[in-house]
Amino acid sequence: MKPKSNPCRLQWQLIHGFFQAPLSAGSRRELFSTVVLSVAFVLFLFTGEPTTNAQVTILHSFGDGSIQKDGANPQAGLIQAPDGNFYGTTLTQAVGFGGGGIIFQLTPAGVLKVLHRLATNTYSDFPLFYHDKALIGVLVGPGKNRFGAVFAVTAYPNGPWAVDEWHTFSNQRPDGVDPSGSLILSGGDLYGTTRGGGSAGMGAIYKVDPGTHEVTTVHSFTGPNPAIWPNTALLRAKNGNLYGCTQGFPPGEIFEMRSNGHVKTVYQFPGLQWPTSGLIQGNDGKFYGTSSDGTSPYDEYVFQLTATGVVTVLHTFVGAVGVTGVTQGPNGDLYGLTDLDGTAGNGTVFELSTDGSSFNVLHNFGDGTVPNDGLSPVGSLVLGTDNNLYGATAGGGSAGFGTVFRISP
Repeated sequence: MKPKSNPCRLQWQLIHGFFQAPLSAGSRRELFSTVVLSVAFVLFLFTGEPTTNAQVTILHSFGDGSIQKDGANPQAGLIQAPDGNFYGTTLTQAVGFGGGGIIFQLTPAGVLKVLHRLATNTYSDFPLFYHDKALIGVLVGPGKNRFGAVFAVTAYPNGPWAVDEWHTFSNQRPDGVDPSGSLILSGGDLYGTTRGGGSAGMGAIYKVDPGTHEVTTVHSFTGPNPAIWPNTALLRAKNGNLYGCTQGFPPGEIFEMRSNGHVKTVYQFPGLQWPTSGLIQGNDGKFYGTSSDGTSPYDEYVFQLTATGVVTVLHTFVGAVGVTGVTQGPNGDLYGLTDLDGTAGNGTVFELSTDGSSFNVLHNFGDGTVPNDGLSPVGSLVLGTDNNLYGATAGGGSAGFGTVFRISP
């Protein structure tokens, strides 16, 4: 997949050695924290990107004292439920509170409520999924959940939010191990992927009956085609089939699973490339995603995939900037986040046309234009019902524990 020529290329390099191997969202956050604290000699080299100052509003700074025993360090992107509120998770709780992460609710006006506190060192690494008045997610962590779990959080009338653990993954094949993305709904069942487990120990696609909570492995990855180790959430496309990505050895691949359970490779990345996010399907019917080079200088890409398997690189980021997914906005453009570049080195929000002809940086985190705006944005942006984009940062903010923000392009 040769990068498309683009006059607007971000010239950024991180001193070599970091991000040579694919990492989970949680591992990237931990590694980033280590880099910030212990490596003071990181060099940045920039050339000018077109920059448009969009309106950025900080809705909540974690650990700022406004919420008792607040969470800390959001770990994944947000979702907006039919009630209009946003829901998300954090890696842990603010300093001094201990425990694991939290599951929170945030109103569009920025009022945060802690719905549930997770066990010590247990967190939800991926966005939640709303289904039938419940927030459904996957857990990773030690103890009985060390191989992962599926859970649901439900608000009962006139009562507190209750947590119900539906399934605990084990290393007993063909069960999956280590969930690798959020759940999606297809044909009345919920579907997800795991990086390990399955009949060959190389990953699986599983389904969950939302009524009985029974989990069934529907496909085990064995290689070489499709490749092994699925590393993203699935997408239910307009044709009803499911699409996902594998990390491979690398290279990674994009695969399709039809309603009969047949799985086939749609596209294999060249060289050592591997996808870094799940796919989205645009208004034009084409698929969009992000990938990483895997070789020095660890370039990253936003790409387009047609239904016939033709891939075009829309934009190239030079260096490991941490781009993990794109969202289509109301104007049809793609919006995304990077977590390690920008004028302040704290990440950006960018806008990209679906043909790759236009690229703009909408906001540079930590550049001083918006006080306490956070650093190192996580996950993907979510398009709100008000046509604004919402997201979270892993760090920064008034207390240094991350933020939830709204951006109006």
